[in-house]
Amino acid sequence: MGKRVNLVDLAREEVPDSYSPPPRQPAGSSAAVDVSSGPDTMALAVSQVAANPLNRRSDRDSSGEDFDQLVDTIRTHGVLQPIVVCSTAAFLDRYPKERGGLHGARWVSLIGNRRLQAAAAAGLEQVPALVNDDRVASMYEVMLVENSHRRDLGPLHEAVAMQQVLTESGISQRQLASRIGRSQPYITQRMALLGLIPELRDALDEGLLKVEQGREIGGLPETEQRAIAAAGSPYRRKSRPTDNGVNTRRTITASSPAKAAESIRRLFGADELAELVRLLSEDAPEG
Repeated sequence: MGKRVNLVDLAREEVPDSYSPPPRQPAGSSAAVDVSSGPDTMALAVSQVAANPLNRRSDRDSSGEDFDQLVDTIRTHGVLQPIVVCSTAAFLDRYPKERGGLHGARWVSLIGNRRLQAAAAAGLEQVPALVNDDRVASMYEVMLVENSHRRDLGPLHEAVAMQQVLTESGISQRQLASRIGRSQPYITQRMALLGLIPELRDALDEGLLKVEQGREIGGLPETEQRAIAAAGSPYRRKSRPTDNGVNTRRTITASSPAKAAESIRRLFGADELAELVRLLSEDAPEG
């Protein structure tokens, strides 16, 4: 059997000067995804490893002070933790439409895209890597494990990866949360962003629309979202007026649980009730 490598450990990208290999987590840990590699670490030419074209991230992810610090660390100490790659043949066997994004490289990075970019920026010719073609089948889950240890990750891109895992594997949001070390409300909140129209998705990517706003707006009808987008920043949902144009508050009668339930059903529509149930069932917001 090949060496078992913990993906959570490999995903960590802040490498201290006093680095030593971290201890392995026990098998079956909820936040760990294990890779069974073949040979031990190999030195691969940086020019022959393509960044994963499906692992789309914010432009801020490969620029700025944090990235510059990573480049300096790698320039001084090298890449201390191996990246995980698959062969181009294995990647294209599952994602044939992505050939153009690989630029003729022999390998595709599954874990360590940012380290790969930093190694190239630091002028390194080789990078340590573990080759595992089998991991392509769970690539999006691998991305999410890596992303849980990163900063400046686009929340919408994370939501897309979550949707892909749920679609391909058929698991529940709760099961996905356990497997990537997140809470189930976190998954629900991220998935709500997928309901945003393109204009508001762009605003979210550019940092003009806050994640908290995006979660709320993503559940609104398209016509209402378009009105919010047309109004521009700060992208707020308008209060609903009464027939005479005067805004009113809806008051819930709560003298007993039964009366409270009856009052809520009378005052709120089906979509609003669904959103209210979702909000009441969530933990404190996470990012």
